[in-house]
Amino acid sequence: MTGRGRGEHNGGSTAAERELAVHRHLMRFGEAPSRVAPVWSAAGTTVRGVESHLARLWGAAPAERDSTVTEKGLPHARASVLNLIVTVPDAEAAERVVRTLSGLGYRHPSRALVLVTLPDGAGPSLDANVSAHCHAADGNGVDRVCYEEVVLTVRGEAAEHLDGIVAPLLIHDLPTHVWWPGDPPFADPIFDQLVEVADRVIIDSGDFDDLLLGLRRLATLRRRSGIGDLTWRRLSWWQELTAQFFDAPRFRRYLPNLNRIRLRYAGAGEGGTGSLAESMLYAGWIASRLEWRRHTTAQPLRDGTLRLVLEGRYAMVDLDVAAVDAPNVPLGELVSVHLQARGEMGAAEFILDREENEAVMVSNADGMTALLRRVRMDPPSESELLAGSLMSDNREPVYEAAVRAAAIFLAAAREPEPAR
Repeated sequence: MTGRGRGEHNGGSTAAERELAVHRHLMRFGEAPSRVAPVWSAAGTTVRGVESHLARLWGAAPAERDSTVTEKGLPHARASVLNLIVTVPDAEAAERVVRTLSGLGYRHPSRALVLVTLPDGAGPSLDANVSAHCHAADGNGVDRVCYEEVVLTVRGEAAEHLDGIVAPLLIHDLPTHVWWPGDPPFADPIFDQLVEVADRVIIDSGDFDDLLLGLRRLATLRRRSGIGDLTWRRLSWWQELTAQFFDAPRFRRYLPNLNRIRLRYAGAGEGGTGSLAESMLYAGWIASRLEWRRHTTAQPLRDGTLRLVLEGRYAMVDLDVAAVDAPNVPLGELVSVHLQARGEMGAAEFILDREENEAVMVSNADGMTALLRRVRMDPPSESELLAGSLMSDNREPVYEAAVRAAAIFLAAAREPEPAR
């Protein structure tokens, strides 16, 4: 598998050691307290064998309408609302997938197909582990929703034909989502096959190794399936607070006259430069809403810093993006947003400054400075971000417009290749 996360890749370990590390993480599905049936494991099995076990696991008596699994003699109804296909290229992704799906089940019970693909792996073509889980759907624990986690290890030539493996295991008439943790290999046939069976593909643009290339590929992908972006979900808090500034009619008149945006993101601390994804999507969002266009490059992208001049409807806009040292904020996440405008009554400034999990909202307009309030920020878990993406419509026009604008801005900020 060519996709990967941003952590270590265990370059010095053998393929067998890497596979073992992945499975040590994935075994936690079968150890979870929510498990309600013995884990079914089969080495060298077939798709038909996995399909048959799933049918037996949820098999209903002839007179019953609902499929059930028995936990200590008590039946529980399966409540899958979608199919979720997840790829696991390495041990880091395996840990991330287990942690995220463990928090997802009661929100969106699904048939989760977790794929470990090893085109060069030795051993049987297909191994499988199936675990059934139930969560309380109410406070009294009587009503429960149940679902299953299916871990498939696919080796050799079979790993080049994933569509033929996953298609028979999907629950028909339910939407199918593909979540790809890490940097998606857009040109990889394996990725392409999964896109073909998906109604929606979920990625995290903050994981892209080449952000500009990734944003451009999203434009192509958008024409084939819906897209969910976890970085876009993280931005909703900033978008909501930004919009709140201009809810007041006396401030709204400044909105068309914004002439400077100053964005700072966590990226200069230990661990290297953070991703520009969140900052560029924020810039793309506000620019696309106000119909701004790129004009000139004031400072090419270097060391995570860039400046562009944009053409607004009534004024030129200075876009200033830079990384700062923010040890208590995850790399790549926004730290501050400063908006400036000119109006008939003079200049105005609107500020959001983040301090760990809290932000200060300040406005300076109409000759008055006001500390609006301190706002609590409870960063969503990846399970919550994924749940939000699963609930969204396949098409998100505002996100798509933000991606297009972000790609244009990032391309303009790239330093030109030296002439040969």
